Amino acid sequence: MGNSAVEITTVLLDAGGVILDESEAEHARAEIISANVAALVPGYSVEDYRSDIEEALLSFSPSVYRYVLWKRSDGDTSIFDRLHESYRAEWGRRQPELKLTDGLREELQPMSGRYSIGIAGQYGSRVLDLLRRETLLDHFAHRYTQVDFSITKPDPRYFEQIASACGVEPQQCVMVGDRIDNDVIPAKQVGMRTIRVRAGLHKDQRPRAPDEMPDLELTGVVGLASAVDQLADRR
Repeated sequence: MGNSAVEITTVLLDAGGVILDESEAEHARAEIISANVAALVPGYSVEDYRSDIEEALLSFSPSVYRYVLWKRSDGDTSIFDRLHESYRAEWGRRQPELKLTDGLREELQPMSGRYSIGIAGQYGSRVLDLLRRETLLDHFAHRYTQVDFSITKPDPRYFEQIASACGVEPQQCVMVGDRIDNDVIPAKQVGMRTIRVRAGLHKDQRPRAPDEMPDLELTGVVGLASAVDQLADRR
């Protein structure tokens, strides 16, 4: 039985890029990493960093930041370790407060009236605390985050585990994420329907083949509730 014949009951929202606006965080990372690399590669700039990031995105690198540091370490693990440690230390000092994506509040109310909503992403208790402060946590029937599971993205078994924890089959879920590699592909592999939000760092990722295409795409979270309804009504 194809998943189009199964009733959608659950919507899983990625944290970064869907629940959270990561634009300030990405700006800070760009400054930190480019400054660290410039100490090794004279003249390295934020523009060079963005070019390296684009290369990492096209290669579907699991961590675009590690990709850049490794590329600029020229295969030397000791240099990579030094750059990565410096980046992590500076990031710990400079990372901005979490911020909700514009339009999320308006989309949650209609969705939570029809579907059970869960989180399929990182940030742990920090994202739950933000949702609580913003009086939005009650819209989430399932409050697991990536730290609650031993397997994480992009392993398809993560999506099987989170569906099981929510008490549903993967085919009953819609996964909403901003990444083709981490969200769309593994969610589709276990039978979930998918909506991609093309925003943030990964907005220019492209499917490499038809089977990597999401069921629907949005340019932001505005319109998400209607998009989920559209998939649900395709049965």
